Amino acid sequence: MNDGTRTTDQDYVRVQARYRGRLGVEVGIFVAVDHLRRAAVLSPDEEDQYFDIDDWFQTHLPNPPFYEDGNSIEAVTWFKTPIPAAMSERIDVLCRILTAHSVPHDVVTTNDPGPLIYEDEFQVGIIPRVRHEQTAMPEGLKLGPTSAGTKRQFAQPVTRA
Repeated sequence: MNDGTRTTDQDYVRVQARYRGRLGVEVGIFVAVDHLRRAAVLSPDEEDQYFDIDDWFQTHLPNPPFYEDGNSIEAVTWFKTPIPAAMSERIDVLCRILTAHSVPHDVVTTNDPGPLIYEDEFQVGIIPRVRHEQTAMPEGLKLGPTSAGTKRQFAQPVTRA
């Protein structure tokens, strides 16, 4: 059993919005962009970018087992550093989408994000040591459960003249 103690100098990175969701921690970048999508404020191009990036990560990043039941243990993931260039480039696109919609966000780095419950080549899953009350989201965003797999089936209908 791993108690979360680390014996390496590994740094971990989490890109997160400055509001807290149902887990009592700041929401990660994918959830934050998905909140914009749910609020129907993304342009068609931004929505396509988000779906392409989300699908790419679904293919190239292992899915931690705690997501299989909807994350009942309320874990969060952090990227290991260095983040591979292909992943970093896609994360940067998501950051630009948040910036374009005035959603404040941060890139947080630490060498001890919390008790480790999952690890693969690219990321770790941890149980946050501290949880706070959920905060108000930026105006107009919509909360909702995230879903595993592609989110393309939730695309906004395109109206054509």
